Formats: sequence, structure tokens, C-alpha cells
Amino acid sequence: MMRIASIVVLAVLVSVPVAAFEHVDTLIFPVVARTAGAGDSQWVSDLTVNNLLDEPITVGLQFYPENQANDLDMDFPDRIDLGPRETRVIGDVLSEVFGYDTNVKGMLLVTANSGMISGNNPETNIAAVTRTYNAADPAGTYGQSVPALELFFPFSAPVLATGARHDSFYRSNLGVASLALFQKVTVHYRVLGPDGTVVAEGTRTVPKLSMRQWSFQQLGVSPADGAMTVEVWLDEDDVADDPCDFGAPSILAYVSKVDSGTGDAEFIYAFWTDSNPCE
Repeated sequence: MMRIASIVVLAVLVSVPVAAFEHVDTLIFPVVARTAGAGDSQWVSDLTVNNLLDEPITVGLQFYPENQANDLDMDFPDRIDLGPRETRVIGDVLSEVFGYDTNVKGMLLVTANSGMISGNNPETNIAAVTRTYNAADPAGTYGQSVPALELFFPFSAPVLATGARHDSFYRSNLGVASLALFQKVTVHYRVLGPDGTVVAEGTRTVPKLSMRQWSFQQLGVSPADGAMTVEVWLDEDDVADDPCDFGAPSILAYVSKVDSGTGDAEFIYAFWTDSNPCE
């Protein structure tokens, strides 16, 4: 049913949240951005990549814009070369590498996998992290780091993020990324208030190989004091008969919680509520 090349790609595009500096050959970031902020300010994302080998490597980068169907380009036209043990910071990666001006966000794939980047050592390992921040104030920046996601087997079980806030002190956003290569997916969400009651629920659609982000206000959440929890899961019609099969739809989710007073943000990954049968 799938071409061999697609199988290699699918092995990469299935992930699980890990520590901020995981070292593998392929990493995914569910959101990077270059968007306008308040008062003519600018939000940007920096990418930091480290080569863990004592030899040069080439790293391929691909960006998948929000809320549109995207395809993976096996040629990886956007690349950087890293020397032995080199660490490189690519400031404002969406502008510097991909040429975007503003008002864009989406997923970022970073790979040194020898099956996709010819000439790399099969033992190639990289570490990477991104930071999305507002650079308007000459005295300093504020924002949030987004940890890398390690390649893993697909899994379509529900995910859960806790610690969201939607009150006079904080505002929150829910982000969902789809790793499906061949179809759009429908996701369900449910927001639980501090006492565990459902305060909002509904469905949203995410295009293939893309992501979307909504404010809690857009999700129908009314302000309330205290911490909230968000549950997200795939619609049953999008769950494959064998969720461990390559190509089975899977999602990643996160909450971005923002301090309304300072603008500082916290990134919260959603985690699986069940054990992974594909391990």
C-alpha cells in the first residue's frame, strides 16, 4: 500500500515528548513561529542544533505551515552543515532559512537521518531545542523554550495536558499537530475545570502534516479561577485498525500558558493517558 520511501518517512514522523535536549537523528517541534505581537513587536523562533559526532554532518530542515495540507519533500532542499561537535544557533529560523516575513507558524522537522540525508553516518546523533520569544524590548526578551520530540512508533491514544489557566492572570492556548501524511484528522477536546467538571468540549479538524492552535476563548472556555486540564483524542473514524502500523494517524498536543501581566509563557506538553502498546 505504501512506497518504500514513504515507510522511511513514516518511521520519522511519529513521536513522543522527551527532555529538552534529546539526542537522536530526527526531531520534531510542533510549533515555531514568526508572528506580529502587540505594539509593533515581533515574535520569532530560534533553533539550536548540536552535532554529537566527531565528524561533520548535514542537517535537513522542513517547515510545515499551520492549517494547510503539507507534503514531505524527500530532497530536503533546506540544509545546514555542522562541523564535528559543533553547536549552531539559527536565529529567527523561519526568516533566515525559509524566508518568511511575518504572521506564520507551524511544525519544524530537523533530521540528520542517513536514510534521508545522503553522506551522513548511520550513527549520527543530534540534539536540538527551539525558543519562541518576543524581541521588542531592547532590555531583553521573554518567551518560551519548546523541547524536541523524539521519533517513535505511532500511537493514537488520548493525550492530556494539565496546568492550563484561563483567568484574570493567565490566558492559555491549545495546540494540536497531526503527523498523518495522507489525510486530515478530526480531534476531540475536553477542558476540565479545577473541580473536574467539563467546562468546554468540541471537535476541530487538522490538515495532514500540519498543526493548529486555538485560544481557550475560541474553544468556548469561560474564565475561572484555578488550574485546568485538557484532554485531546482522535475521532474514532480516524483511528487505524492497527494503531501501531506505519502511517496510522497520530497527534501531538500542547498548552501554551501566558502570563497576562508580563507576557511570559510556559509550554506544557500533553502526555499519553495509556501505556503505549507499540513500544
